[in-house]
Amino acid sequence: MKAKDKIKRHLTESIKAYQGMLDHCTEAIEKGGLMLVDTFYKYGGTVFTFGNGGSAADAQHIADELMCMLRGNHTFEVRFPLSAHALTTDTSVLTAISNDIGFEYIFSRQIEALATPNDLVIGISTSGNSKNVVKALELAKSRAVKSIALTGGKGGEIVKRNLANIIINVPATDVGIIQQGHVAAFHSMCDIMEEILFGKKGLEVSE
Repeated sequence: MKAKDKIKRHLTESIKAYQGMLDHCTEAIEKGGLMLVDTFYKYGGTVFTFGNGGSAADAQHIADELMCMLRGNHTFEVRFPLSAHALTTDTSVLTAISNDIGFEYIFSRQIEALATPNDLVIGISTSGNSKNVVKALELAKSRAVKSIALTGGKGGEIVKRNLANIIINVPATDVGIIQQGHVAAFHSMCDIMEEILFGKKGLEVSE
């Protein structure tokens, strides 16, 4: 296969995934944006994010956008920071939990220590089967901590067991394309939140 053909195939599959998100994910993304609004405005909570590998990078990306800002064109130049923390960044905590308890508990142990019902957790797993993400969402559910899950394909255990309040399942099987969909979904959620909380006109939302 020629390099250009491979690029075209990847971009074509990306377009198909985004079209599938337009058809099937817009309602969940809107609800996710409104859940962010409630977390910060109504409850004064913190968003905790987590995932593995590329999804760990996405978890940190999400926390960054919340704490800093997504964009400065919602009629504000700089907004105040929002409380967000990626559970993927403290190497001492991650290695201690992995060594002493087990890698599958690296996120749930932190949520057990830090999260309250005023908070929101965002778990990312392209397959929906990552054991440490599943355990973290299980714990959040048992503690009445609100949750958003970003998944792909058939959604694995997260979809099968309905482990999150909101599940955004990217309709693709290629891991890279699923991850692209996760970033697009979160940028849309963050955009909604910033417009409602910091824009002059706000947004009309679904009933």
